[in-house]
Amino acid sequence: MLKYIKEYRFYIFLLAFLLIPVVAIDTSTRNPREYRLHDRAIVMITSPIQGLISGTLEELASFFQNYLFLLNTRRDHLQIQEENRKLLGTIAQLQEAQQENSRLRRLIRFQEEFKLETVVARVVARDVSAEFRALRINRGESSGIYKDMAVVTNEGVVGRVLRTTANTSDIVTVLDLLSAVDAFVARSRARGIVTGRTESVCQLKYALRTDDIEPGDVLISSGLGGIFPKGIPVGTVSKVDRKAYGISQDVDVRPSVDFSRLEEVLVVTRAESIPIIEKPRDKPLQAKKPVRTGAA
Repeated sequence: MLKYIKEYRFYIFLLAFLLIPVVAIDTSTRNPREYRLHDRAIVMITSPIQGLISGTLEELASFFQNYLFLLNTRRDHLQIQEENRKLLGTIAQLQEAQQENSRLRRLIRFQEEFKLETVVARVVARDVSAEFRALRINRGESSGIYKDMAVVTNEGVVGRVLRTTANTSDIVTVLDLLSAVDAFVARSRARGIVTGRTESVCQLKYALRTDDIEPGDVLISSGLGGIFPKGIPVGTVSKVDRKAYGISQDVDVRPSVDFSRLEEVLVVTRAESIPIIEKPRDKPLQAKKPVRTGAA
């Protein structure tokens, strides 16, 4: 007997483990009565096993449920992040388009107010040298732009066209040392020439010491010189140094245009107060008259 038990002990233990839950369930589903001795023994034996199995199954179920939940949550989170990036990109594009449309509307209103014929151009490059303060725009001769045309925005004077190619133009700004804009004080009509001084400040040259000029005065273009239309803002007086001697005074001018944020400009091709600037043409060659020598 012991021989068979030893030989088949695995199957016996397996059968016992299979029968214990059945017996335990059977004892718990009978008609209510007091536990007998063998019932108490069975319950005592099966309770820890049932608790262990039940706890293990609950832990496994909770683990897989939480694991799957975390996987779904991570997938949803990544999807939401991707959608959020797309929405932020769309919002940025719409905001940029709105700002560009707003700037272009202001340029159009400015153009209509001053009755100018202009070409809208975008700033594509800036000169980084300290001596030559210039811009490059994406319009040139193919758009009817040529040398010495005025360049403005709704804020005021930007500069003039220095040189052109078929599709680009270089602009000398009012900050350049070689720039010169004839202007006058809107309040007192005192006149001078606005030229560049530093990378952010201009100066009003040839202002007489007796001229009535104060900080805060607005300078506007006079229209003289045949380049800049009359009445366009050039800058605001920021500092006046009037000495007790001499014939002139030192006047610092802050440009009306914020060049650090300049993106679009208007190139003036025609204005009521200035003549049309046409494309320069080569003069036709004329045949030389023969030189007579000797007596007729």
